[in-house]
Parts: sequence; structure tokens; C-alpha cells
Amino acid sequence: MPPLLSAKTVMLLFLLSTSVMGRNHPTLAWLDTNRITLRALDAPLKRTFYTQDSRIPLGSLWKLFVYVYLDDTHAHESPYRCSGAPNLQKEEQYCCTQGESIERDSALSHSCSLYFQPQRLGIDPLVWRDYWQTHAPNTPWLHTLSNLQPDTRIAIHDLLYALNTIPPHKRIHAKKAMLETAISGYGRESLPYLGSGIRYKTYSWHDENGEALGGAAGWLGDGRPFWFGAKGSSFNALKRWGATLATTLPPLTITHLPPESTCVKVYFFGEYPLQNVSQGGKNITTGELKGTYHLQFFNGNGLTLHTHGGMYLHQNGTHGYLLRGTLGLNNYIARVIDREANTTYPQATQAFAIAARTYLFQNGHYQKGCWNIIDSTKTQRVSPNTPSRAAVEAALFTDDMILKGPPIYYHGTHESDNTLSWENATIQAQKGWSFEQILIHAYPKSSLETLTQRTACVRLFEAEAWLKNTIPRWSRTLSREKGYEPLDQNPIVCSLPNGNPYSDQSRLRIYARQGVGLNDRLTLTHEYLHLAFRFHPNGANEAYTEHLARHLIGVTP
Repeated sequence: MPPLLSAKTVMLLFLLSTSVMGRNHPTLAWLDTNRITLRALDAPLKRTFYTQDSRIPLGSLWKLFVYVYLDDTHAHESPYRCSGAPNLQKEEQYCCTQGESIERDSALSHSCSLYFQPQRLGIDPLVWRDYWQTHAPNTPWLHTLSNLQPDTRIAIHDLLYALNTIPPHKRIHAKKAMLETAISGYGRESLPYLGSGIRYKTYSWHDENGEALGGAAGWLGDGRPFWFGAKGSSFNALKRWGATLATTLPPLTITHLPPESTCVKVYFFGEYPLQNVSQGGKNITTGELKGTYHLQFFNGNGLTLHTHGGMYLHQNGTHGYLLRGTLGLNNYIARVIDREANTTYPQATQAFAIAARTYLFQNGHYQKGCWNIIDSTKTQRVSPNTPSRAAVEAALFTDDMILKGPPIYYHGTHESDNTLSWENATIQAQKGWSFEQILIHAYPKSSLETLTQRTACVRLFEAEAWLKNTIPRWSRTLSREKGYEPLDQNPIVCSLPNGNPYSDQSRLRIYARQGVGLNDRLTLTHEYLHLAFRFHPNGANEAYTEHLARHLIGVTP
């Protein structure tokens, strides 16, 4: 009979076993001023075995700090050109296809390591050190250029404090570049739950025991830094835990809206001229309005206005007064929500926010860095008052998202072609529809895009329909192939004006020629297989992919 273990030894073994188990717990951490909070996503009490001192691998997160450095120092580096060299094929699949190039923003959203290599960029270690010692003096790990490696391990608090040292106005470009990850990249499966206000860089690496570890890190909608880690790749981690992550994230702390690079000039009451503006019984004639005012219209109606600023009163000759607001884009969208819709059903409100933002971009007039639009029933109505918290949250949740495609419209009760019915949207939300499902129903010919994407996807609906009808017939054959992972949704097929057809693995898209002839079907099948095997070496094996594609559609080699 083996000797009995002492109580101390039993406790030690228990702690060791739970610490190993803790590494498998999907964990969220965020920073509030100087306080770090950690939550386990799979524990009833949200307790985690991680601490703020637990060391985590940087994975792909190092690229974010290089991006910020390049952006803030106004660097003018050359794009990375994919050579197709055998020793680079594995890395270049995240960058571009042979003969094509990738630039800084796309390189960050696609996680192109080759682009951000300090040697390629010619970053001087001493200049790098001086920059971060100045901008992040209390994050010494970041001062050493050689630490920018995926296997570099730092404490969770070191990562969060490093993210926090980047001021909001220096995050703007990085946040816009990272948006593509959420909308069409590895975070796509979590978009209905997390929205686009949360901005993050994904990472996939392994822990000290060699187990796969993936997740994301970046900033919440109110600017607080966060880190998320779970077992598996970043794609699988976000796909599995996105819904739980959304319910575990802290409520937004909105004292004021984050800095925005886009503004909107609104000309209020386009159909109702102002006769008089007063505050405390005293008439106001010009200037910025802050506080509470009474507005009197020529038609005899009156209105109480509450404003914290950004509203300006001008005399309109002999015809009374004009009220103009200069607002941040999300401030404007929130005011449209308060005036044209409501916030009772969040998914419907989120869908409406994207529709309102799209309408502005399709119908507003852009001049000198601002969109100009009239508050009118002929365009869209805008509340002059400070927006409600729920409306602001909906605007931030859908930050920078718009629809690309035909002109869109919305109506309170009427539904027609490319027109969202608010009444129907609320019914759909009550049935559990996500904002994206509501939008797809109302605008079937449009696609969800970002404000920063340079070109819209011209969708090939006939090709998409062929794939949708054909993919299920391949399932039995493909299920026997090593590395096959069926997509949760059919890929979007975009028109390719020139160059060779290709698949965008981060956005789950296929770029191909118009047509569904035999060669076109072979191309669609080939590129679909690249997507379905993107997490396995077979996905980069052109000979294997072509052979399997021909087999699936019955083409003799």
C-alpha cells in the first residue's frame, strides 16, 4: 500500500492542478483607471485562476504597437509585395496573393507579420526605445525592440497598461484598421454579439505547455483596454465565446463620446423656421448654446432644448433664426435614433443605427471634413437635445458600420424594396433576430462594410446562389478530408475586375469573374476550398485544392 500523502502535499497538488486548469479557462481582463478586473467566461461566479500578474504570450499583438509607432511618427514605409516564394507561402497567406501588395491598414487587419517586421521597416532599436520611453515610460518591456516576438511573455497588467498609454487620439487610425477584423475577419462570428464599437487585434499562439491559446486585445467602446484569451485559435475562441464575452463585458462608462474623426453639420428644423430663442426669459440672438432654452417657432409651437454644447444660433436675415449643430458622427446617429425610432429593442435599434448612418453617407453633402444635412422629413429627422444613453450605446455598438449597395430607405410602418420598416424591425427583434438579420431582410442587395474600406464589394449573386445550393452536396466527401472546417455561412462572392481569382481568408470572401460556366464553377469551388481548409496546411496546397475541386464538380483532370 503506498504511503499516505500529507495534507500539505494534497493541497499543493490541488493548487498545481487548478493552475493548469486555469490556463484553459476563457478569461476576460480589463483596466479601469488603475484597477484590473478578471472574469472567467465559463465559471458560474466568473472567477478565474488567472491573475493580473499571469504571463501571457504576445502572439500577434506586437503588430499593433508597431502600427501605432509608424502612424504616430508619420512613417512612409513601402507596401509589402507578396513574392510567392516557397519559404514564405505560409506567412504570405495572411498578406496577399503572389504579385500583389498590401499596405499598412490591411496588413494590421489581416495580421500580416511580414509587413511589420522591424528589419523590413528599418526601425532603429534606439529610436524605438526613445519613442516608447517618452510615450510609455512605465512599460519597460515595450522599450526593447527585440521583445516584439509572438513568444514574448508579459504579465496581463503590463499589456493592459501598455494599451492604456496610447492616448485616444492616437488610437483612431489603428481602431479603424482593426474594424475589418470584426466585420469580415476572424471576429466575424461574434459581430452580432460584440458589434463594431469594441476594437481589437486578434492573436493565436500557445501557452508554456504548448497548448493552443487565442483571443484578442484592444479597446472597449468607451476606450478602456481589455484582453481576452481562451483555448484554441483566435477564430475558434471568438466564435465559441463571443456571446458570453458580450454579456461579461462591463457596461460602457459614457461621460462623453470618444474622439471622432468624422463630424456632421446639421441644420435643425428645416421645415419650421425659428422665431425666437430665450433662456430664463432673456432673448438670445447668436452664439453657442449651452444649457436649457425655450425655442419658439413661427407656426406657434414651442420646444424646450437641453444642450451641452455644439449647437450654434445664427440670425436668418429678417426671417428669424437658424440653429446649426456640429456633432460627432455617433452623436448625430444617436440623435436620429431618439427622433426617428426608439431604444426598446436593442437589435432593432442597432439595425436602424446602421441604416441612418448609411442614409447620411448616401444623401448628405461632404465638405471640409464634415457631412452636411438638413433636419427634415424629406431627409432624416434629428433630435436637438443631448441623446439618450441607450441611443449612444446603439451608435457606438455599430460604430463605423454602413451598407454598401443600392440607395436605402426606412419608414415607420411601410416595407418595400430596400426599405426598412421600423415596425417590422421591432417584431423581428422580439423574435431574436440580430441586427444583421434584420438588415439582410430589409436590404437583400446590400452588404455590410466599413467607412474606411476603399472599394465596395460588387456582389455576384448568381455565383453566391450556385455555391449555396451546391455546398451541401459536397459535405459527405469533404467531411472525410483532413482539415476541413465548414463555414457557418456561405461566402460572399465579389466581382474581380482584373487579376487572378482569389479568396480573402480573413473576410471569408471570394473574388472572381462574372459568370457560372464550367470554368467559373471550378474557380468558385477551388477558392471555397481555400476558405474551408484555411486552418490546415492543405489550404495552402494548390495541387491538392485543384485536384479536390475537380473531383467535387466532376471535371476530369
